[in-house]
Amino acid sequence: MINRDPDITRLLDRLERRGLIQRTRELKDRRVIKVRITPAGLDLLKSLKGEVEGFQRQLLGHMGAERLERLMRLLEAARENA
Repeated sequence: MINRDPDITRLLDRLERRGLIQRTRELKDRRVIKVRITPAGLDLLKSLKGEVEGFQRQLLGHMGAERLERLMRLLEAARENA
């Protein structure tokens, strides 16, 4: 997946306007911006949980439990080194 920085900035702008995230600059290095999800953002995620799980079942359900477990372990290992 390729993202251009302005696209990410616009996405964060929209999420911030809706009160779903909060951005803060690092004091030591002003180029660094931390993004945190707000309670409203967490509430939105909770409300979407059922729909997301349904989509995941539709997309990945054919793989079976063993293959899904293997996929999850691989994704977790990839995330650890990111």
